[in-house]
Amino acid sequence: MTPSLERTSKVLEDDRLWIYRDFVKEKLRNRERYWRPLSDLPLFVGKESSGTCWVVPDGIIWRKYLPFLTYLVKESQCNLLLLESAVDLMDYRSISPVVECDDHTWQPEKSAPQERSKISKLATHFSGRVFPFCDLSIREEDHDEFDMMAYASISIVDRSQHALMRTAGLLRQKIGNPKIMILSTQDLRSKYPSEDGFQLCQMDSFITELLALHTHLDEEVLMNLKRSCEEEYKVRNMARSKSIESKSREFLSEDQVREGLKTKTLFKGRLEVSKHNPKEGTVATSDGGTYFIDQKLGYFNRSFHHDVVVVEVLPKTEWGSPVGKRRLVHHRDDDDETGATSFDVDSTPPVPSARVVAISESSRRRFVATMVDSPMNDESACIVTPMDIRIPKIRIKTNAWKRFVGQRLLIQVDSWDIDSNYPAGHCHEIIGPIGDLETEITCLLNEHELHLEPFSAGALACLPSEGHDWSIPPEEIEKRRDLRESHRIFSVDPPGCQDIDDTMHARELPNGDIEIGVHIADVTHFVPHNSPLDLEAQVRGTTFYLVDRRFDMLPSLLSSDLCSLHGSTDRLAVSTIWTFSRDFKEVKSFWYGRTVIHNCQAMTYGQAHNIIHDQPPDEGNKIPPPLTAGAPVDPANIKHLKKDLTVLTQLARKLRKDREDIGGAVDLSSGDQGNELKFTLDKDNNPVQVTAKKQMEIHNTIAELMILSNTWVAKTIYNKSPDSALLRNHRSVEDSRFEDLKAVLDAGKIAFDGKDNMALANSLKAAETATKSNSTMQSLFQSLATRAMSEAQYVCTGQVGKDQLSHYGLGLQKYTHFTSPIRRYADVVVHKQLLSAAAPPINSSDALIAEGRTKVDPALVPDSKTISILSGEGIRTRDQTFETMDETEPIENLVVTDSQDPTDSQDPPDLENESSVVRVYNPRLVAKICDTLNRQNRMAKLSSMECQHLFLSIYFRKHVKVTRAVVVDLRANGFWVYIPLFDMRGPVYLSDINGRVQVDPRLLGLDTSAGEDPTLAFAASPFARMIPSSDCRLVESADKHLKVTAPKAKSPYTVRVLDVVTVQISCDSWDVRARIPMPKIHLIADSSSGKKISFNASGQTSKGAITSSTLQDAKDDTNDGAVPANPQESASMYNELVKLETPPVLIDFPFASNIRKGKSDASRSSVIPGRMVFGGFRNPDTRSALQEASIEEAAESAEQRRAQAIAGMARSSEYDTTRRIEMDVTSRMQRLQANKRNTRRAKGK
Repeated sequence: MTPSLERTSKVLEDDRLWIYRDFVKEKLRNRERYWRPLSDLPLFVGKESSGTCWVVPDGIIWRKYLPFLTYLVKESQCNLLLLESAVDLMDYRSISPVVECDDHTWQPEKSAPQERSKISKLATHFSGRVFPFCDLSIREEDHDEFDMMAYASISIVDRSQHALMRTAGLLRQKIGNPKIMILSTQDLRSKYPSEDGFQLCQMDSFITELLALHTHLDEEVLMNLKRSCEEEYKVRNMARSKSIESKSREFLSEDQVREGLKTKTLFKGRLEVSKHNPKEGTVATSDGGTYFIDQKLGYFNRSFHHDVVVVEVLPKTEWGSPVGKRRLVHHRDDDDETGATSFDVDSTPPVPSARVVAISESSRRRFVATMVDSPMNDESACIVTPMDIRIPKIRIKTNAWKRFVGQRLLIQVDSWDIDSNYPAGHCHEIIGPIGDLETEITCLLNEHELHLEPFSAGALACLPSEGHDWSIPPEEIEKRRDLRESHRIFSVDPPGCQDIDDTMHARELPNGDIEIGVHIADVTHFVPHNSPLDLEAQVRGTTFYLVDRRFDMLPSLLSSDLCSLHGSTDRLAVSTIWTFSRDFKEVKSFWYGRTVIHNCQAMTYGQAHNIIHDQPPDEGNKIPPPLTAGAPVDPANIKHLKKDLTVLTQLARKLRKDREDIGGAVDLSSGDQGNELKFTLDKDNNPVQVTAKKQMEIHNTIAELMILSNTWVAKTIYNKSPDSALLRNHRSVEDSRFEDLKAVLDAGKIAFDGKDNMALANSLKAAETATKSNSTMQSLFQSLATRAMSEAQYVCTGQVGKDQLSHYGLGLQKYTHFTSPIRRYADVVVHKQLLSAAAPPINSSDALIAEGRTKVDPALVPDSKTISILSGEGIRTRDQTFETMDETEPIENLVVTDSQDPTDSQDPPDLENESSVVRVYNPRLVAKICDTLNRQNRMAKLSSMECQHLFLSIYFRKHVKVTRAVVVDLRANGFWVYIPLFDMRGPVYLSDINGRVQVDPRLLGLDTSAGEDPTLAFAASPFARMIPSSDCRLVESADKHLKVTAPKAKSPYTVRVLDVVTVQISCDSWDVRARIPMPKIHLIADSSSGKKISFNASGQTSKGAITSSTLQDAKDDTNDGAVPANPQESASMYNELVKLETPPVLIDFPFASNIRKGKSDASRSSVIPGRMVFGGFRNPDTRSALQEASIEEAAESAEQRRAQAIAGMARSSEYDTTRRIEMDVTSRMQRLQANKRNTRRAKGK
């Protein structure tokens, strides 16, 4: 190596040492400086190529526009010089008093969060583009333009300006005539006239020059980024009052808010904080607008997630852009600056923004939290981190903080002062140790404000005194229609189901018509109106189903036995019975009322499916527990059950087709069915296996029958009580809410139209046709459509307009819940309303015969199609329904028009005192009940989902899975994927919080050992490596894609929407984490990674589907109308899981620290919808031994505290008494001495 190159290398090394040794210091450096001769500038060697632009920013530019400079380095060919003199100016600006410089006054300013670290990482990450230059210790050998040692004679500001000019001169001398731009916040042209090769710029002129040099840059993006930097700098450097430091502002007065709402200068709405980036939120206001709220600028203003707030719309020049729309945000429990790095460059267009100026209505203020760190300074206060990432950290005052370590806490927020960055609160309860399953379940219930106590003594007193020995009284049978001998009634439910609340029958009448019946458990017989049991069920609203337990709406005596329609048992029911024409095109009659039924066979879905397809109904010799679905099928019943199930299948297809073609029903049968995962638990209730429920057509058949029954009942109660009927409303969805779905369909070249439910249904059908060979894509599309929809709500017809009574997703005008009264209180109310309405008498002409059935002509039954089941409503939630029909009314009229009341001109039934129920359920009461039910149903849904997430996290803590995923959205530093195997969505990060790319080297064609060891965030992936000098960027073009490049890569890695990738799923240990971590998804290389799913425009029909012709053939068969084998199952995300799952690299990989002794009990299996036996779980009708022990322990602890308090008060009282006596004695002695002094003075005079 030549001396020149040796010297070059040495000086270059010195420059790098300066970055690590000196630059990271936070205070002004007062070190000695020595001249170092510089015969050659090493940082500029090899930079003589034409067209290279050199930018020399001053210290204020670095501080004020750091995100802009970061974007500039990444997106252009500009080189940046980081001067030591500029850093000195930044240091001085942070601590100096007011500085007068020429015609400008410099104010002390506040540095950006982690400013030093960000600039240092930028210089090291882009080492070929950002050059640190120790200009304060470098001297030209022969002469120097400025005497840099004479700093004592000039101000630090002037010194910095001189240094800029000097550095530019050195650049020009050593490199030739490069494009040099000196970038400053001040106009230096008058002080330093421009020379050849120099350009003195401020930001506006710099952007103009930049656009001329680099035409690919977007002017709007640069201006938005500049404006964002200036706004953040302005807010950060306002007057340093406490209120400004906390970024909070005083709330407006009530009069100001009232006037602002009246004049439309202020708007009211609910604050929704993003889970993906808790520093950002939105407020949807009453005027239809949606505004972005940026907490990084303090615009939440002490409001919490779900608060109803009053907002002030910001001027357009102050609008912001959500970072979460551009990048995946990194989360760290112990860091206030969630995902805040210099690499989080937001170049997206600004959106309408606002700030909170008042809180109109507070949401909950009690949260589950954890103390992550010990108190630093103030030992009497500590900071706790809420489990909900959308809630800010809370400061609690206590001297006993040590007992909080390692515990989940229930924290009550008391206040939030304007001069504080954190709300203040206190510990309401210590829930339990972190990581304990019972603790986490309790936390989950507390987070959703669910307080599910055992049933009260008053409610239990309403139960039949006979208990499980209760039987139907003969006098009750006399009041009802007895169907036990005349009808073959059966049920179809999940395996292990205990609360069987619906049964059905189908048969052909002598005249060829078809009779269909749906029979629902008569809960109202056991729950007297307004009784303690009724009122408690009303408060609970619904049964809550978690993974390993359920909390019943009714005591288990009713829900699991007396009300449940068990097999081979006589039970009370409320029945709806229709007579259809042979081709199902007309409904000739309809009857409903109270009945007595006998369930001849309580089947599971699998048994019914096997019977239809001529398979043995039972698997092996498994005998289910007593009083559950799934008992062995009587061989003598199989032939008749097959006939009945075939008829029901034909009817279900007809009903479904009519709703699709006429009402515009939206097919969401496999969308967002996260509650269909099945967990196998060990003896400690830890998940050892996760599987997906298989979707079969029988699910849809049963669901469509529930739709039919619910619709008829909805129309009936509405016609009889138009002002107080309880219906189910699903509002229409705005086209703008389908952005994610539209983006994915656009990637697949599929047209989208979401202006109404019919258009949406047609779009999904087109997508189904294009992806006929891949059910995963259909599931993805349906899942995205479901997520965009609003939730269905219970409404009182007298409280809403007639145009708000329809059901968007089902394409129906009237809809209610009638078919699940054991687990939904809404159905109980509907039962009472229905039974109090006029019902037709039993029609003797419909003499129903138990035997002598004839075959049903299936020639007109349409081909098999996927049946619609709305998310959260369907298969087991029975939320679908159909419209009411008149006698001899075409079935098509059911969907779109209000028909004549089917009960007109009929004599009322004998309902004893039930006629008073309608008067009791006045509109106001029904509306109040609806509000309670809507809240409870939402909490039940959320708690079920969160419990599933909890068990998935526990599962992935001990198991690592490798499977396939579909890319659904792209970001600048990664992408979102959909994993059909676990029906989950999640982010895949390709770069860390500092912008360093960390991926599997094989994706870039590199050896597995290439690069450096990954950081902690990527350590869970066995293949991830940190690739130096690599780049990850989102290419916005007609062919939008994410591209990862590296210097030595054989080829770049490119990913697009709808690409199929291979991912690894795992979950870190969370014994000491404030929040339950979500499973981490890492991208790994695979031979098929990045292949886009092909679309089949022809939409081939699956082999073996049930069609009209095959059903006709079945009719002519000698085997009593057998249904052909292998019908087409519904297009579900789970149908091709076996095809999608790749052999895991690490199957069931146990983390050593988490291995538990003992074998798992495979029999402990539960499905999220509940409704089954949970091993040894006992429904909490009474307190368990553990609960009783906890209560006793709490009582003893409280008694001890009371005793201590009494003793303390006694000691305090004794002390106070002694103190008062002492004070009295001292006072008397002082008075006595004063009197003596006065006496002596008087004598002396």
